[in-house]
Amino acid sequence: MKRVSRLLAAIAALALAAALIALGPSPAAAISPNFPASVPGIEYTAEPGDGAQRSSNGKGAAEMPTTPDDPIAPWLDDCLGSQDAKDSDGRVYNRFKWCKEFDLAVKYYKTENGKTVLKGVNQATYQAAGLGYNDSRATRTFFRIKPGTVRYTTWSNLEKLTTSKYLKLEISAECVPGSDSPGSGCAVGRSPAKMEWDQWNNFGGWVYWDVSSAGGKGEDFVAFHKWRFHFDGTSPGWPIPEERGETGPVGIRCDSGNYFKHGTRTYPHACIYTGVEPVLTYKMSENPEVGQHIRDAQNAPDTTWPKEDHPKKIPGKWNASVFLRGEPLHRVASRYEGGVIAKENEDVKQMACGQKRAINPWGPRYNATTGLPPYAPGLECDEYPFSSTHEGAADPEWDFSVRAVSKTDNGSAGSKLVNFYTDDRILMFLDDFWVDVVDA
Repeated sequence: MKRVSRLLAAIAALALAAALIALGPSPAAAISPNFPASVPGIEYTAEPGDGAQRSSNGKGAAEMPTTPDDPIAPWLDDCLGSQDAKDSDGRVYNRFKWCKEFDLAVKYYKTENGKTVLKGVNQATYQAAGLGYNDSRATRTFFRIKPGTVRYTTWSNLEKLTTSKYLKLEISAECVPGSDSPGSGCAVGRSPAKMEWDQWNNFGGWVYWDVSSAGGKGEDFVAFHKWRFHFDGTSPGWPIPEERGETGPVGIRCDSGNYFKHGTRTYPHACIYTGVEPVLTYKMSENPEVGQHIRDAQNAPDTTWPKEDHPKKIPGKWNASVFLRGEPLHRVASRYEGGVIAKENEDVKQMACGQKRAINPWGPRYNATTGLPPYAPGLECDEYPFSSTHEGAADPEWDFSVRAVSKTDNGSAGSKLVNFYTDDRILMFLDDFWVDVVDA
């Protein structure tokens, strides 16, 4: 018996060496090379395969990272450490970032005496992340098995040593069939990543795929898709009789809006994650005057200027509870971009601020009693809701507020609004958004 065992061990070692030589060196081989010699024929695929594919609607020049970790802004640890990340849907960290930490399991069966018998279950905790492109209609999706989390249950002690570790686990990203919005298409352009369970357990690296979008509706070619991870534990001699394994779907929205920019740099295509409401946050420590103005307008509108002959209704207040949340705001083209609505908002605002318009310095609706009292030179007249929103001063359904604030505070708050529109990819007329003022 000892001679037979040694002979099998020698044959297995030669087979292992031949397999590793044929495949070439790999990161995982360097991490965990010492597999038992009693298991021949190890196959290892370190890379997902054949390169990324992005939409022809706008292929960007920027290179996305091959890992979601960011040493400058460690968002991933913060995201994965939250309870929301352990939910089946994962956590949308912001409009361009998503993460998840969850478990997967594969059951392995054999037919014995004409009956299908459960032999064992392989389980693991996986981590996943997504980064939306802001220069192309795509998102990069990342996956890894959390090192040291693979568990082998139900197997016999012998099978734990000789079988369970060396079965295959294949992971791939895919578009969810039937989830594309009309007139659009979703695609994934990379092959699956396949390793043995023990190799995944020791690998620790990320594999990734690009999910891309084409087509869409309207001037901005807006398209909605859902993607998910698919896992398959099928291995030689171990077919999986159950349905294919799938993670929960993740929603994205892609567009080709041509009005997003920071300075001279433009972002004409992007994909964002839809599972979060966009909120513009002002801090009282940074914008005390504008922040207080917005707070008063949202919480006590009848105390603000201009005075109306009816209870004032001012939208845009954020609250985590949908029952306490105000009606949303919607972006329109600014007056600097030739926006007609924004120009009308500005005209009504200036009348309420007492700035000269045509013959009547107070305008037809606002006089010395109802309009904003005269304010000191050097101050500026701030309005809420913003002139670049559909719900601004000229909107017949909603009221508004004006207040004299310092030029510095007003300019700072205005810059944050402009940056928010780009950073959160707020599409004109389509996206709901809210405003929150915090004490920090």
